[in-house]
Formats: sequence, C-alpha cells, structure tokens
Amino acid sequence: MIKLINLRMLSVLISACSLLLAVPLFAQHQDAGTTGFSNLKLIYSARANGMGQAMTGRVQNYDGMQFNPSSIMRVPGKSVSSTFMDHFVGSGGGSVQYVIPKNIYVTYGAFINYWNSGTIDRTEISSNFDLVETGDTFGSQNIIAGVTYAKFISPAVDFGVTVKGMLDQIDNSSASAALVDLGIMHHTVNEKIKVGLAIRNLGAQLSYYSDTKYKETLPTTYLVGMGMDLSADSHANLDIVKATGENFVGKLGVEHRIHPSFVLRGGFRSNAGDYYNGGVLAFTSGLSLGLGWDWKSWVVDYSISSYGDLGLANQLGIRYNFGN
Repeated sequence: MIKLINLRMLSVLISACSLLLAVPLFAQHQDAGTTGFSNLKLIYSARANGMGQAMTGRVQNYDGMQFNPSSIMRVPGKSVSSTFMDHFVGSGGGSVQYVIPKNIYVTYGAFINYWNSGTIDRTEISSNFDLVETGDTFGSQNIIAGVTYAKFISPAVDFGVTVKGMLDQIDNSSASAALVDLGIMHHTVNEKIKVGLAIRNLGAQLSYYSDTKYKETLPTTYLVGMGMDLSADSHANLDIVKATGENFVGKLGVEHRIHPSFVLRGGFRSNAGDYYNGGVLAFTSGLSLGLGWDWKSWVVDYSISSYGDLGLANQLGIRYNFGN
C-alpha cells in the first residue's frame, strides 16, 4: 500500500512538472513592467525563495500571508519572524510578521514589509535623446502593512483574507493604495496533497504620484498551487501564477530534511527568460537554493535566487516559535 501511494504521488509530481513545462515559459509579456506598485510582487520569505517561490499550496505556513492567507491555518503555535532581503542593483528590504492561532478554527496574522531602492543616479534626456548624467541622485522606498484572518470552513476547506495598505515614494512623489488578498486551501482526500487558490492585490489607488492623478494599474495576481508530501522528510510544491501585465509563470520547489535540524531546498521559476541578457550568469536565471536550521524554538532560513545578469537576491529569515 505504501509503495502504491508513493507511485501515485510520483505520477502526480511528474504530471505537475509536465504542466509546468507546457506553459509559455520563456517569452516576456509585451506589457511587462507597465503596472504600478510593482513591489507588491516581491516575496518576503527565505524558505519560499529557496523553493522557487512556490508556496500557494503549502499548509501550516508561517509565511503564508505573503502568498495564500488561508495557509496560516493549523500552524502549531504563535510565532514572530523577520526576513531580510538583499536584492539586486543595490536594493533591499525585509518583513516582520506575527502569527497567532486563536483556536483550532481561527488564526490571525499581521505583517509589515519594507523596501528601499538604494541610491540611483539621476539622468536627463538631451536634445539628441541621449541620457546625460546630472551628478545628482534620488531614491525610492515603500512600506506595506496588513492583517490576516484565516478560518476553518470544513475538514476539506480553509479560507483566508488579508487587508493591507501600501505607501510608495519615488524621489519627492508618493502614492498609496488599499488592497485585499483572498485565499482558499483545499485538503484533498489524499492527506498528502493540498491545493491552494489565491487572488492577491485586489484594490484601489488612494493617492497619486502627481497632480494629474494618473491611475496606476495594480499588479493583481492569480495563484494556483499544489503542495505534496513525498515522505515525512521530503516535500514538493508547484505553483502556476498570472499577474497583470505578465505571462503565466510556473514555479517549482522541493525541500528535504537531511537531519532533524537541517533542511535543503531548491527551486525554479519559469520566467527565467526575462533575465537573459547574454552574460555569464544568464544560464543560472530562475534557479534558487536554500537551507533551513531548527534549534529549540528558533528557525533560521537562508536562500539565494538568480535573476541572471541582473544579479543574485539573498534572503535571511529568523523565526521564534512561542511555547516550543
């Protein structure tokens, strides 16, 4: 019976990988980069980034507010965590999160994400349409704050909603938006397979970067994910994601516990072609690696993700589990 279950799960994983490869993966969307508030698409989770950002179908997820708000249901206890991001081109940021289960039917969460572009050289366009350096610099930063409510609906379904606000500043201009994320987690008949559905960044712009009140297009994102327990120590996740102004993106991640205290992770994002610039690091684009370390009540996660010739993104996460 055990061998039969493992064979079925292997078949599911192979089918999932085939689906991933069947998506139009490597072509950049003609409207790429046209949405506003683009930092809403950043993922603050070292564990997730080590697994190719595939987390929509992973249950009992302390970082679930960054993906599928229903996935914080059934966490074993309350926790506080922080993630630090060293992004490419000198930018960076992080997140602080708090998750607390009220009882077996309700879990609450709250988070703050922050990001800073670092220093950017200011340029102007000459009469010949050439870029001219001015010797001046500017920067941009934003902050996103939200609260999450997740609820047990039935043994087969959990539901979650996140209400959040974003303030974005570029040089001396700023804009804000109010948004909602919705998520569902389905516990299938096979207890080793979960399916998650989520819609992120539904909302409206509240203030504008200029007096013309130009309305930015929000990066509304649709996610479908599957989480599979291949064994007690091995897990695989598969996500299919569609954001406004982008093609469908497949995300695949695996993790394996090699020791009671250590976990190794790997992942791949199918939009690797967006970062092919012909340089020496182009072949690594879309790949990610990560590891995790557990010690008593502490959990430390680290990940490194490649964006081809744009550079590498590093994340370090630290979580404290109360009562452990």
